[in-house]
Amino acid sequence: MTQNTRTQTPKVRTAAAAVLTVVVAALTLVTTGPTAPANAGPRPDFRLPFQCNVRAELKTYYGHNPDDKKIDAYVYGQPTGAPIVAMADGYVHETFSPGGIEIRHGGGWFSTYMHMSWHVPRGTWVKQGDRIGTMGDVGSPGRPHLHFEQLYNPNSDQNADNQHITTIVLQGETIVMHPDRPLTRTSTNCGGGTPNPPPPTPGKYWVDTFQAAPVFASPTSTAQTGTLNQGTNYVYCKVWGREIRNGTSYNHWWLKTDPDSGPANQYVSAYYLSRWGNDEAKDNSGNVIPDCAGSTPAPPPPTTKRWVDTYANAPVYASATSTSQTGTLYKGTNYVFCKVWGRNITGANNTYNHWWLKTDPDVGPGGQYVSAYYLSRWGNDEAKDNSGAVIPSC
Repeated sequence: MTQNTRTQTPKVRTAAAAVLTVVVAALTLVTTGPTAPANAGPRPDFRLPFQCNVRAELKTYYGHNPDDKKIDAYVYGQPTGAPIVAMADGYVHETFSPGGIEIRHGGGWFSTYMHMSWHVPRGTWVKQGDRIGTMGDVGSPGRPHLHFEQLYNPNSDQNADNQHITTIVLQGETIVMHPDRPLTRTSTNCGGGTPNPPPPTPGKYWVDTFQAAPVFASPTSTAQTGTLNQGTNYVYCKVWGREIRNGTSYNHWWLKTDPDSGPANQYVSAYYLSRWGNDEAKDNSGNVIPDCAGSTPAPPPPTTKRWVDTYANAPVYASATSTSQTGTLYKGTNYVFCKVWGRNITGANNTYNHWWLKTDPDVGPGGQYVSAYYLSRWGNDEAKDNSGAVIPSC
């Protein structure tokens, strides 16, 4: 589902806009008088906009006007890709940039969520705890977080804006933010939304997937064989395989499952799990999903850097056999972690190299592979660092 653009007048989060809105509202009140909300009611039982038991850090900053009421939230252990859920029941009446929606809860109450990489469209009815988006860095490049607010408009239950932002009350607690005092809170948004997992079944592990996911016959295949629908599904075990990535979110684990369409005993990427982080594969209770019988365990993460000189800008790839360039390693002195035998790269004067070096390129995602052909020193099918030491196998 693509991100929806705002379908009403853009929401401008600036002090000037707030003053203008107040002036216009004041003139309106003089001529027409206040209009009470059609369904005036008490404040909803707002819950933290993250799934049950998720821990989040809440921050504000000077100039975050008003800095005691606007919150930037960061999920521990999952800097990006965390599911965002509705704080209370309501209707998504508005979408806007950057990556934002506003939910109308009735009785003059609203909640706003921003910077999401994906969100539900305008016109969606939601229950408390329903997934409404994914944490991202839209409008805040390199700083993935969720900005959220609560608003109360005493004169209308149709719309709210900057001047209607009110003190946050979450999970029964009144929260007054301060730029120098970040807070940590655990979500009690445990009702509604995704249903409780079915009772445990021997050999089956229950997981939530945030969208319909393609399945494959093996963790290295690229030929889709079916689909696992969004929701609560069971898996059997995990296998390390090809990487699935979207921006800074990625996962190499593949989960054996029986999809909703296609043959049984297929593999779905753990990237599609609603919970947890990069290269994690756990069930809804936090239990690590076991390895499939006979599968190759995950390689230990490379830690030792070995320095090499490259004589030219070099293309990098997601694997030693891939032909789809994912980035560039610049000419100069660079670090690599380890080597893998792969496709042959050839050049003039019968020069060639089959070794590929795992590295973090200057352009593109980390953990990619560059051909040892581009090393300034050494010869054919050699892979050594600048000191002459052989680079170890991955």
